Amino acid sequence: MSGATGMTGMTGVTGPTAPNVTANYQYSSGPQVTTAAQIVYPLLGITGEGTAITQNADGTLTLAPNQAYYVDFSMDTRVQPGSTAGAGLYLNGGLVGGTGVSVSNNGATFVDTSLSGNGIVRTGATAGTLALRVASGPQASQFQTPAYSMFKIA
Repeated sequence: MSGATGMTGMTGVTGPTAPNVTANYQYSSGPQVTTAAQIVYPLLGITGEGTAITQNADGTLTLAPNQAYYVDFSMDTRVQPGSTAGAGLYLNGGLVGGTGVSVSNNGATFVDTSLSGNGIVRTGATAGTLALRVASGPQASQFQTPAYSMFKIA
């Protein structure tokens, strides 16, 4: 059993508006590539919003200065016998710590597998160039069906 409901109190003060984390994001796909060298994975179909992330004609992205971004990638890979295939995120030509992944095939036939990684990318006082690079050796491996997504977090 309950008693009568009292009057509704005054509405409290509205708090600050949180930043819109989806205001600056990108995601894309890419073609199948076969390589025995390190190359920039040519990302295609990049879709996004905002001005902090810009697509370049060479498949790289330009990131606004003094920002932090969360980046995630994955792709299917066919690794030839006796070879190693790898992928990673590179900012201004250097591997972003913790984003390099690889798989080796010591068997007699090719191996189909997946490579995936993620990390936080931080730019300095100037804009940065971000690339997803793939590599294989000594024999060529196939890289296909990439998924690449990122958003600005700070």
